[in-house]
Amino acid sequence: MPQIVFSILATPEQRSEISEDFRQLLAANTDVLTADLDVRTDVDTDPSLEEVWKDYGFVDLTQDTPEPAALVIDVKEHTGSISGLSMRLSEVLTEREKQPSEALYQEILDDPGKPRVPWHVDVRP
Repeated sequence: MPQIVFSILATPEQRSEISEDFRQLLAANTDVLTADLDVRTDVDTDPSLEEVWKDYGFVDLTQDTPEPAALVIDVKEHTGSISGLSMRLSEVLTEREKQPSEALYQEILDDPGKPRVPWHVDVRP
């Protein structure tokens, strides 16, 4: 079963909000996707995510201490590509100034957005 693993560095509150957003997205797309979300907090700290936290201003946004976590999505059934799915799911971790009215235009927007928290993704077929 393929897995999509989003490694994040976030405060407990941010992690909770992001996890809930992923759960809602998965629940809203059961017609094209069957998947489970597991939030793991027993992961090692990723130094590259810590650097991003410090260097890109995340440290200035909150007084809370960030913690590493892994959002593991076990994909049981999906009709498209797993890498394409991971790109669509990564939108949960992206904030944009303004959202276009049509999804097609979102792909060609000049505004690539900014991350909600430092993250990276690992796709495991």
